[in-house]
Amino acid sequence: MEISMVRGTLRYAENVLRETRGAEETAEAIVPDALPDILRIVGTDAEIAVRSKDTSEGRVSVSGSILASVIYAPEGGGAPRRVNAELPFTISAESKRITPACRVTARVVPRSVSAAAVNPRKFAVRAAVFAEISCYIDTSLEIPSGIAPDCGGAIEILRGETELCLPTDVLEKTFTVSDEYQIPAALPPVGELLKSSVSLSSEDTRVVGSKLIFKGMARVSLLYAPPDGSDILQSAFETEFSQILELENADAGSAFEIIPQLTSSRVEACGEQGTDGRRVSAELQIAAQCVARSKIKACFIRDAYCPKYALETTVTPLSFENSLGARPASSVLRGSLDAPDAARVVSVAARPGPVSAARENGALTLSCPVEAEALYIASDGSARRAEGSFEVSASLPDANGNSRCSPRAECSRDIYGVAADGTIELRIPVEMFADETEPREFDAISALTVDEASPVDLAGLPSLVIARVSADDTLWSLAKRHRSARELIISANSIERDDALRSGDMLIIPKKR
Repeated sequence: MEISMVRGTLRYAENVLRETRGAEETAEAIVPDALPDILRIVGTDAEIAVRSKDTSEGRVSVSGSILASVIYAPEGGGAPRRVNAELPFTISAESKRITPACRVTARVVPRSVSAAAVNPRKFAVRAAVFAEISCYIDTSLEIPSGIAPDCGGAIEILRGETELCLPTDVLEKTFTVSDEYQIPAALPPVGELLKSSVSLSSEDTRVVGSKLIFKGMARVSLLYAPPDGSDILQSAFETEFSQILELENADAGSAFEIIPQLTSSRVEACGEQGTDGRRVSAELQIAAQCVARSKIKACFIRDAYCPKYALETTVTPLSFENSLGARPASSVLRGSLDAPDAARVVSVAARPGPVSAARENGALTLSCPVEAEALYIASDGSARRAEGSFEVSASLPDANGNSRCSPRAECSRDIYGVAADGTIELRIPVEMFADETEPREFDAISALTVDEASPVDLAGLPSLVIARVSADDTLWSLAKRHRSARELIISANSIERDDALRSGDMLIIPKKR
C-alpha cells in the first residue's frame, strides 16, 4: 500500500546559467562632410546600449550596440571635434538547461575602445565588451514533509529542515529618465559637445506590501569645448530616479540586486538650437533588472520506518545553489601613464575587465585588468591622449572554501590623474564583489510503500529492553533499532532531546504496540 504523503511546495527561480562572455567588434566610419579632416585622434569612449535578450532551446543571446565617441584634433587647428560610430554586437552562451521560458539578466560593459585614422576622412574603431549573463527558470518543487493522518500512526518519520537562500523573483522594468542641466556660471557655455558618458547605479530598495520601490542615480559626465575653442572642459550632473516593481514571491526580508542597463541614450547641448549654450538635455532609456533572493525553509522527510510491517522507501537526492551574498573588496590602483609633454590632465577614463578569483592560504583573492585612458593638454596647448593597462587585486577571508564565486568589478567615479614629471599619475578606486553560492545537497524520502501482507513477527520480542547508549546514538536510531518510538523512549526515561543522551547511559526502551 502506497502511503499518502503531505507535500510542501518550494517555489524559486533556478539559476541554470551564469557566465561571463566577451566580444570584440571593429568598424570603419566616414567623417561627416560638415566636419574638418582628422589630424590626430586624441580620445575615445564607449557606452553600451542593450537592445534584446533572447533565449531558445539551449542558447541565450544578448544583443545591442557599442556607441563609440572619437575625439580628434582637426587639420588646420581649432577646437577638437567629435565623430561617432555604432558597432552592433551579439554575445551568446549555450547550456542544455536553457529554454525559451528562461528569464535573463545581463550586465554588459565596455572592456576597451580605441580608434585610428585610416585617412583624413575615415577612421576605424575597435571595441571590446563583456557581459555577465544569468538565466533563471521558474521552478516549483513538491517535497513530502509528512504523512496523511489516516495512516493510523503505524509509520514513524524523521523530519528534516534546512534554510536556503534562493532566487525567488527575476523581474525587469523599462523606463525613461529625462532631465535638463545647467552649465555652472563659473564655466563658459558649450560650443562643441565632445563626449557624454552615463553611469547608472542602484542606491536604495524598500518593500511596501507586494511592491518593491527602488531608487537609483544617473550620472551624466560631459566633455566639451567652449564656443571660442580655447580649452577642453568637464562638467557632471546627477539625476535621481525611482520605480516600482510588483513582487511575485519575495518579501521585505529578501535581498534585492538591481542591475540597471542602458538601452539607449541621447545627450545634447541645447546651445545647438540657438540658446545661450548653458543648457544640456538628457533622455535615457533604462532597463532595471531585479533579482530577489529570499530565505526559504525546506522541510522534508529524512528517514522512516514501520515497527509492524515491511516498509519500502524511495529516496530522491535534492541539490540547490545556496546564495551567500556578495562581499565587497576595495582596492586603489596607483599607476602612471607616459606623457612626456603633459601640462594638464583634462579627463581620465578607466574600464575594469573580467574578474578572476583564486583561493590560497585561507584567503580569496580577486584580480582584474584595468584599461586607463587620459586626455591631456600638452605644453604646446594641443590635446593629446595617453593610455595603459594595469592589474589590480584585493583579498577577502575565505569564509567558505566550498563556495562558488562569481566576481565582478567597477571603478569609482572618483578617478584622479595629475601631470607630473613627464607622466600622468593615476589614482583609480576599484570596488570588487565576490558573489558566492554554495552547493546544498540532501536526500529526501519521496514515496513510502507498506507491505501489509508481510507483518513483522514481534511475538518473540520483549515488551521493553534495557539498552546501553553508544557515542553515535540518537533517540531516532534507538527507536528504529528496537522497533519503538521516540515518544515512548522520552516518556520512559524522562529525557527530552538528543543532547541529553550520554554515552554509556542505560535506557528503558518500550516496544511499540
